[in-house]
Amino acid sequence: MYITPRQLEPQQPVNLPPPRPSSTGGGLGFRINVLRSIKTHAITASLIAIVTCGLGLAVLLRHKPTYYATAIIYVSPNFPKTLTDDREQQYQYETYIQQEMHTVTRYDVIADAIKKLPAGMWRFPGETEQSAVERMQASLDIERIGATYQVGITLMGGHPNNLAEIVNAVANTYIDKAKDEEFYGRDQRLDTLRQERSRIQSDLDSLLQEQAQIAHSLGVAIVTGEGANPFDSQLDKMRTDLATAHEQRIQAEAQLSAIEKGDPSAPNSALSAAADEIIASDPQLNALKASLGQKRSELLGTLAGLTPNNPLRKQTEEQLAETEAALQKMQTSLRAKAAARLEEKLHAEVNRAATVESRLLHDLQQQTTTATSATPKIQRSEEIKAEVARLQARYNAIDERIGNLELESSSPGSVHLFQPAMSPLGPAPSKAHKYLLMLFPISILLGIAAAVLFDLLDPHIYTGGDVEAVMGFAPVGVLFDDREVTQLVYDECALRMAAGIDHAAHAAGVRTFVVTGVTAGAGSTSIVGQLGSTLAKLGRKTLTVDASGNSNPVAYATVNLNDPARGSEFTGEKTGTELQSTVVTQPLSSKVTPLATSFMAKAFQELTNEYDIVLIDAAPILTSAETEYLARFADVTILVGESARTKKTELKRAARLLERLNVGGVAVIINKVGLMRAEKSLKRDIDEFEARINKMNLRWQPKYHRGEATPFTPFVAKDNVVDAEEVPAAREA
Repeated sequence: MYITPRQLEPQQPVNLPPPRPSSTGGGLGFRINVLRSIKTHAITASLIAIVTCGLGLAVLLRHKPTYYATAIIYVSPNFPKTLTDDREQQYQYETYIQQEMHTVTRYDVIADAIKKLPAGMWRFPGETEQSAVERMQASLDIERIGATYQVGITLMGGHPNNLAEIVNAVANTYIDKAKDEEFYGRDQRLDTLRQERSRIQSDLDSLLQEQAQIAHSLGVAIVTGEGANPFDSQLDKMRTDLATAHEQRIQAEAQLSAIEKGDPSAPNSALSAAADEIIASDPQLNALKASLGQKRSELLGTLAGLTPNNPLRKQTEEQLAETEAALQKMQTSLRAKAAARLEEKLHAEVNRAATVESRLLHDLQQQTTTATSATPKIQRSEEIKAEVARLQARYNAIDERIGNLELESSSPGSVHLFQPAMSPLGPAPSKAHKYLLMLFPISILLGIAAAVLFDLLDPHIYTGGDVEAVMGFAPVGVLFDDREVTQLVYDECALRMAAGIDHAAHAAGVRTFVVTGVTAGAGSTSIVGQLGSTLAKLGRKTLTVDASGNSNPVAYATVNLNDPARGSEFTGEKTGTELQSTVVTQPLSSKVTPLATSFMAKAFQELTNEYDIVLIDAAPILTSAETEYLARFADVTILVGESARTKKTELKRAARLLERLNVGGVAVIINKVGLMRAEKSLKRDIDEFEARINKMNLRWQPKYHRGEATPFTPFVAKDNVVDAEEVPAAREA
């Protein structure tokens, strides 16, 4: 219960409770309580468990023998290469084997396998190909065998005939497809490569022919392009020879000019010097000079021994003079001849040098012209050479690729048949007993799950926990269905409810309570009467008022059982004095305004001075404007909800309405709670209470006999309170 703080008298110290929460606090929530769900929806859970178990048993009883045939294929982790490794065949094995497992049931693989089978073995007469393929795809079981490189292809059926043939047809078809797809588009790629190789060969032939023509035009066997340009080398050599010839011509002309322009008579002329060099180098002249010199020496020796008057002396001197003259004449003659020959020689040398220089100059000009015209051809030859080298490298790569593809495509491949399927010798071991053991717990779990689901989807409130989930606070009272519990238990619950209201009246000073049902038939009228009687037993002077005006108000007060005048008449039920009022005798449907303006004003203003607690039984608040009016003036509005009938949304709407009305306080009572749906803690408290009462009945000695109509009450009579020692020890249920 939440109550808005009120202005109390200064002499009344009170601890105020927390302020009233918003009606949206707490929310509906989805808290799962399995035991509560099973108790709440026990019938639903039982039905679902029984139906599930029955269907499972029916399926297991209809189980027939099953036969299966399995073919095992081996998927190699590495492609068995015939040549060097090829990056095209490098795969992530886990991804690769999963891809191969999906390929087994591919439409084209299954369709080709069905076509290989004899007519009627798998495909029914008149059945379409798509239907037969889909039926086989659903029947085949493809799975990897543990962590190995093997994949099993299994087909199950009710008859052992033809199972092995069908599985082997599928396995062989898949292996053929897998081998073709290891080199995807092999034929197209080979055709493309061959066309490219032919184009490259044609380009090479054209370039080589053009290069041969260039070499022929240049007059060389082949234009290598290595080192310097051959024309440049020839031109450099010709320029060097021309310079040499030019220097030789200049030297020859200079020598000739020196000889021609020199004085021959001069003793040191160039011609004489050149002639002397020739004479000195002439062997005949040297031999003659040696002979004449020897003869001259002999004559001089002879002349030295003769006197001047000796006749031989004169003869010897004459011979000596003749020898000298002959020698001089010979030298003069030889000098003249040598000068003439030298001059002719120099003229010839000059002419030869000029001729060589002129020829070399002409050849240089001609070779320069030839080299200039050959430069584009040489450049083109270099370009052709580079292009030929590139095309040859590409031709070799393509030719090698063609050879590799042709050779590898004829290899076994990475997928092959490891073990063919064989006809089954008998049916597969039945797993019906395992399924039967699992059927019962599964049925129970489904029933429990259904109960939890129904509980989550159930819109009604059943216990105080549901109320707390909606309102955000616990209900002030929980009343059981009086048909499921004893009267003692029911009275105990009513006492707890009345004690909560009494505590609110004492702690917060509230006196007027409007008790209204969330929906019609919630039991607010019986609760008001029960509260009035119980509060009176607690010593509270209580007045109950029917807001509809259909019944007179009832005042409840504590009766002293020791009063001689009334002690024998106490019945233990509601005891009070009816207040006669003409204002409230009229029905609510005929006159609502007089009730609200006259009697309610008196109830809220004057009756609170005469009574400790005023309980007003009002119509359901969601359908009554009068109840809304009363709730504005009352200290506390108590909402009454019936278990299993009042919905959470209705309770939430009522809470929001009270919040909008800004009522002083709000409390909730849940009525007619089924014992089976009660919370575990509450049921435990009830069990302990009944056990305690039974023990007390065994110990107590009743003061009054059972034949006397003495009611049971748990209160002691002091002053105006009933004494518990004066009542029977127990009360009939």
